[in-house]
Amino acid sequence: MYGFIKRHSCFALTFLALTLSSCAYGPQFLSLNPEIIASGDSNYDLTNQTAIVLKVKDSRKSEVLGVSGDNSAQFDITLKENAADTLQANIVPALQGRGLEVNLNQKENEPTLLIDLQKLTLNSIKKEGFGYVTNLDLEIVASVVFVNKKYSKRYIVGTEKKNGSVSSSKSSEILVNEAMTEALSSIVNDNALFKALDTE
Repeated sequence: MYGFIKRHSCFALTFLALTLSSCAYGPQFLSLNPEIIASGDSNYDLTNQTAIVLKVKDSRKSEVLGVSGDNSAQFDITLKENAADTLQANIVPALQGRGLEVNLNQKENEPTLLIDLQKLTLNSIKKEGFGYVTNLDLEIVASVVFVNKKYSKRYIVGTEKKNGSVSSSKSSEILVNEAMTEALSSIVNDNALFKALDTE
């Protein structure tokens, strides 16, 4: 009788371990919600130009950020929302807070600020001897175009973390939003970018 109970106890523990392991794996759907930190000076490096046209686009080749898992099973990591729409909704109030009038439709005699999400990858893979290695790479290009004047700069954020377990959906979401916050805050507070917006 004792042996029967012991065998079933072992089976229960094994089943529990498998269940907990399976909870760590599976497709991840991340919410994009960066908190852009803008300078407190609304007149920061602006002289005469206060109205701009904003365009945000997502030029990534794939909506899949990457995968999580190991050699036996890997699952896609994607965003829940449309990236371009979400970035636009977050960056407009930050630019307005800097004293800019932001238009989303093309207007004459106003410079265009183009925010282009060109790369966003996130992978959390089990590596032999290292546990799980999570890598994030983000690249956004901000460009100002007005008549014959053009300014462009690439903002890059990279992160690598090593853990004993795969990155959870919550941890992945935090990594993505921290990277987006850093890149977009750099754009909004870029001296040269704001000087390029001045048409005078």
